Amino acid sequence: MPQERDRVVIDTNIIISAAISIDGTPAKIFNMFLEDKIINYTTPEIINEIEKVFRRPKIDRCITKGYKELIITNYIKKSINIKPQYFEKIVKEDPDDDKFINCALSSKVKIIITGDKHLLKVKKYQDRKIMNVHDFLKQLNID
Repeated sequence: MPQERDRVVIDTNIIISAAISIDGTPAKIFNMFLEDKIINYTTPEIINEIEKVFRRPKIDRCITKGYKELIITNYIKKSINIKPQYFEKIVKEDPDDDKFINCALSSKVKIIITGDKHLLKVKKYQDRKIMNVHDFLKQLNID
């Protein structure tokens, strides 16, 4: 049975970075997710954002259509998709980032993994930690 620390909300930028660089640290997070070592919670809004970012021309040049579809399909299939019940306004610099905190609140997840500077600046909301990839891996004693 997974421990509480294994339940996370993975930010869009981690998914995109993992797809672009399969050897990078965000890819370690995505692989942990694919291997059921962590459980990711998501919302329709987060899924829509991932799909939208994958359609950007800059990303389109880096990743094949088939690989993007594989990433998105696995993300949707393996994530626990919830309907947000919280609509807090926390990230003043980028209100669009609130969806990750609200997903964590709604799913009772304690950790958000992100590379987003606005979310990282918040650090913690209620008892939800907002961590970068390195700090999350360090917490699990994984390099």
